[in-house]
Amino acid sequence: MKIITIEEHFSSPKISEKMKQFQPKGNDAEKDKSIQELIKHFLPNNDDIEDVGARRIKFMDEAGIDMQVISYGSGSPQGIADSKIAIELCIEANDELAQLIKQNPTRFAGFTTLPVADPVAASAELERAVKKLGFKGALLAGTFQGKFFDAPEFFPIFEKAAELNVPVYLHPGIIDKGVADHYFKDERWSNLVNGVFPAAGFGWHMDSGIHVLRMILSGVFDKLPNLKIISGHWGEFVPVFLERLDETLYPEMTNLKRTISEYYKEHVYITPSGIFSENQLQFAIIQMGADHIIYSGDYPYLIKNDTGDFLKNASISDEDKEKIGHLNVEKLLNL
Repeated sequence: MKIITIEEHFSSPKISEKMKQFQPKGNDAEKDKSIQELIKHFLPNNDDIEDVGARRIKFMDEAGIDMQVISYGSGSPQGIADSKIAIELCIEANDELAQLIKQNPTRFAGFTTLPVADPVAASAELERAVKKLGFKGALLAGTFQGKFFDAPEFFPIFEKAAELNVPVYLHPGIIDKGVADHYFKDERWSNLVNGVFPAAGFGWHMDSGIHVLRMILSGVFDKLPNLKIISGHWGEFVPVFLERLDETLYPEMTNLKRTISEYYKEHVYITPSGIFSENQLQFAIIQMGADHIIYSGDYPYLIKNDTGDFLKNASISDEDKEKIGHLNVEKLLNL
């Protein structure tokens, strides 16, 4: 059975070096022991994340993965506030990834990173990346300068994605410090708990699920009925709450044409992001249908040699395995 995974990351050492000038010295994050513990335990080593070649292919072969769709990982130039610099570095990062993909085009495809400080320029870069570089969509990580991407100024990005018929992956990112401190930190806990709980432990995912819901509530899918969104980690908590959302945020209140779940089940595709749980898989199929589930491993933040075996051995139909393993993503990304 063919396996394609789509939340797989890389970082460029050239871009990482240039990004250092945008990381303030002596700031709170640099002094925060909880953040340092998070970095120590969850960031991959450079050999894994910088390689888009033999090392990565070796893992893929051992894990039963035929293709990865790669996007920029931590330290993405997406977050640069200076639009001129953001445009330059995003273009450079996309060009570099495109060249790496060209060396193994049957094993790799890509999502573009975008200079969201200038949404019009981001729209243009998305078009360039898709039409000239062969990228299959875009990945947006977290928020930008405290704003979710449902804000009106970011509409050109999604308008272009719908025009090009490519999806946008809404990936978790660092959450607002006030939110993190209030909900996810306590002086009684260890530095590691205070680092992980507001991040990969829970906070990032709560934030990302809210992001998708904000997109729905903004009415963007009424304006762009062709737009598709991808959400990782089994939908970042949202699928389990769809019925409640329909009951409490009904169309007469939201001024939307349909219910939250109707938009979600039509426009959103969810992926496991390396959370290989049979219970989650079964629930996702019941709630979303196998047609809206795509496979992902979150390499190299997670390196699991059972990535392919989990799906192949799952207690679901062979038809659903084929859909989740490759058919859905081939259709969505035009692979």
